[in-house]
Amino acid sequence: MAAGFLTAWRICDTLYYHVTRLQYVDHQNGNLFRVIVKTYRGEPLTTREGIRLKPGDLYAKLHLHNVQIAHLLRDFSPPEHWRMDFKGELAVLKSIRRSLPALASYLADHPRSGEIKMLLGTTFLHRGAEKLGFSTADLPGQWRIWLKTQLLKWILFHCHPCGWQRLQIKTNQLVPKRVFIPRVEFIQRYHTGASNE
Repeated sequence: MAAGFLTAWRICDTLYYHVTRLQYVDHQNGNLFRVIVKTYRGEPLTTREGIRLKPGDLYAKLHLHNVQIAHLLRDFSPPEHWRMDFKGELAVLKSIRRSLPALASYLADHPRSGEIKMLLGTTFLHRGAEKLGFSTADLPGQWRIWLKTQLLKWILFHCHPCGWQRLQIKTNQLVPKRVFIPRVEFIQRYHTGASNE
């Protein structure tokens, strides 16, 4: 992976961060999540428990820090063993799990915490999401799926030591999905100081 690519991407990511008004959850400790709390405008979403996110509801939109993920893939995926070495992917998944408690604390302490109904994100890392308490759903609109799939392929091609080879063997897995969970349930699961509401 070219160091120049990561440098350019980091600059673009900084601009994106300021334009979208994203907030870091715990930047100093390398938390992978960034969040923006906003009003939901999409079609209704229903969790496995029957809780609905409707247009007009307040929700926390989750963004994974892809630049940090790119560094993890680079550092833990030696190119000479790409066919059998999945250390990069495992490192990313472990880092996501480690980031969840701080995300729960961030949301519990948010000034509008009581108004936030749901956490919602779009990701390709949705396998195993249900074990973490999240529901999953397909993206609405084929064009959105296509655009996000192309974005992931571009990221994987540039950030993984053997990105092109991985694209050849993982094409069918590169399908983004929505992942979402009620705020109350998420805080109860992951916030150490949580109490029932």
